[in-house]
Amino acid sequence: MPNTMPAVVKTGRGVGLVELQEKPVPVPGPGEVLIRVRSVSVCGSDLHIYHDAHPYSPPMILGHEFSGEIAALGPGVASRSEGDRVVSETRTHTCGRCIPCITGFPQCCTEKRPPGIGRDGAYAPYVVMPEELLHSIPPSVGFDEACLAEPAAVVMHSLVERVGIGAGDSVLITGPGPIGLLSLMVARAAGAASVAVSGTRRSRSLKLAMARDLGADHTFVSGEDDVPSRMKEISGGQGADVAVECAGSTAAIFDCFRSVRRLGRIGVLAITGGGEATVPWDEMVFRAARLTFCFSSSWTAWERVLALLARKALPLESIITHRLPLENWLDGFEALEQGRAVKVIMHP
Repeated sequence: MPNTMPAVVKTGRGVGLVELQEKPVPVPGPGEVLIRVRSVSVCGSDLHIYHDAHPYSPPMILGHEFSGEIAALGPGVASRSEGDRVVSETRTHTCGRCIPCITGFPQCCTEKRPPGIGRDGAYAPYVVMPEELLHSIPPSVGFDEACLAEPAAVVMHSLVERVGIGAGDSVLITGPGPIGLLSLMVARAAGAASVAVSGTRRSRSLKLAMARDLGADHTFVSGEDDVPSRMKEISGGQGADVAVECAGSTAAIFDCFRSVRRLGRIGVLAITGGGEATVPWDEMVFRAARLTFCFSSSWTAWERVLALLARKALPLESIITHRLPLENWLDGFEALEQGRAVKVIMHP
């Protein structure tokens, strides 16, 4: 095993300030494992960190959506072996004392330090993670699709475990980016009767087309289609049972809220980037819609995703548009920002 490794590092606070550096290969401590990273995905939050628009703790190696195999065990590790193929949850350094921690939601702990955000991550050949956060990759699942288990688990926890999408629901998803497309897959796997996806003109040729390929019953272009009216038309005048906001723009938020039926459910997975959003408040009060803000993932959501992957019931690999070596990380960032990519996978 080498002593050093190339890594993509956010070196300080400010826009940019990301570069490829040579870093020491980390050493696993008690209860930790060293993972040889085989695939790592570029997340939207990585782009936000690049633009200094997301909480982070520099200097640090980026990357939190990854898969790999165990290369070394730290002292006291008993449930894992070298060579095990694994993915990992991201809730490291939780306090164990706050209300979220003691009530079973440590992923919402304010002291959490996720890899690639609050500590060194996986834009490198090796990363160290706690044994307790690992999940086994099913034998039939490749490393590229396995590294998308993290965002898929966020969506699974949000839509199935919290919002409660289920059999027979009519669903609208605003925003056909990776989280929107994963929401489409999860809604389908949960038994939704119909799923519509809306996006911008810019997303028409790639992302909305991909949504159709993934089984969306309807796709709308915001600004050309009156999305709330179209949802009423296709739902017998009622509106969507569940509306899922995955865009973060004012226009998408209004379409999402105004498309849900009375007593319907709204799940919010996107951030605005500005911290505030205008919503049709009074209209939502009269509709008595249930609003759920969604964040992070649970242990059960990871297990659900991996079980569905083993059954080929979640086509995660279908949203991968680019595969790059780690040193070409900037090409991946640019492809995403220019709308030429949906999901970029890098191989350290």
